[in-house]
Amino acid sequence: MKRRFLPALRGIFGDWAYYSCLMSLTELSARVTFAKEIHKSKKLSALIQRELKRSRAKEIAEYLQTNPERFFNSLVVAVYDGDPAWHQLDHFTPQVHDIAVDDVPEDAVASLGFLSFNGEEKLFALDGQHRLAGIQEALSKDNALGDDEVSVIIVAHKNTAPGLIRTRRLFTTLNKTAKPVSKGEIIALDEADVMAITVRDLVENQAHFSDGRILIVANSNLPVSDVSHLTTIANLYDVLTILFSKVKEKTPVKELQYNRPSDKCLAEYRDFALLYFELLAKTSPKLAEYFAAAIPEKVVKSQRTARGGNVLFRPVGQTLFAHLTEALIKGRSLEDAMAILKLLPTDLAKAPYVNLLWNPTTSTLDLRRQLLVRRILLYMLGIVKTPVQIKRLRDDLARVLACEPSEVSFPEKVVN
Repeated sequence: MKRRFLPALRGIFGDWAYYSCLMSLTELSARVTFAKEIHKSKKLSALIQRELKRSRAKEIAEYLQTNPERFFNSLVVAVYDGDPAWHQLDHFTPQVHDIAVDDVPEDAVASLGFLSFNGEEKLFALDGQHRLAGIQEALSKDNALGDDEVSVIIVAHKNTAPGLIRTRRLFTTLNKTAKPVSKGEIIALDEADVMAITVRDLVENQAHFSDGRILIVANSNLPVSDVSHLTTIANLYDVLTILFSKVKEKTPVKELQYNRPSDKCLAEYRDFALLYFELLAKTSPKLAEYFAAAIPEKVVKSQRTARGGNVLFRPVGQTLFAHLTEALIKGRSLEDAMAILKLLPTDLAKAPYVNLLWNPTTSTLDLRRQLLVRRILLYMLGIVKTPVQIKRLRDDLARVLACEPSEVSFPEKVVN
């Protein structure tokens, strides 16, 4: 078989020699397998394959098929058997006179060359198995993607007992130390994520959401001492995720995160977010006052107190009302749904929040009970209404309040 030559850079890291090559997606898909070779036991190898969740592979395949700006970082591939060979470029001749060969350091020249294979080598992915699975799935639907080239880092594997240990160690090091992109980094940088793009648009271009009003931190919760900001940028991202995936229209969150829509669609998402908050302000006079205030801090201080204050001035309350909007939107316009929300109480010192979401003794929120409070509010809205739903809610409340179910009383309904 004719040898295959890959353009490559040779490098040393610790006691590993590695080769950074270019490989087409077609060749990568056909020649590289998954890391079953690092175990002699077929069952242990099967365990690795089960960890390759097909849903993730499908997401990657869709990303490759729909995103012209697609890009991957390097996959790490181990090679053994066959006859891999390194061919250093010892001599080269400049085509123009902008470089003097004698000025090029020897170590730089020693790093340039080709890695060749005779076709009998076995290659398997140590890092990037999900990307490999996604590439294979994408090519099965669109082989035109096969000409794309991806960077592949190749390391040598020895199919011996010490070699297996060494390669397994590298496999776990690469996969255990890989750190997912943080939520803060997504919000600040992601150009595909609809919520991240919209959050940045709101903070940078809309006065009601300026960085003086929205705390720029990656945590969804505000610091206890904060009496200046309405919410955090991370919580705003969470609220928009609910609105865009469940209120505006039913859209899978992954689609919103990975497939950037047109600029026209992005403008529609932004306008929907602005409309929602405009309508939310109509449910609470104090929230409307906040948005209109030249010095919003005064309004925040009056609504976020040791007695509790207005639930809409807490990130948990903003998320809670977004979920309630989701429940009310079925069969209604956004305007009609938000008009119904206006009927709900917002004072944390009163039912259904006090002693559940709000602890008046410690003047703190108990975020563990936010789902329970949401269910009570849904009861008040006439959405939790079947005998089974009401009994389950009564029993859960009794457990939390340490009383008998017969002693539990619900707040008065606002919608029958």
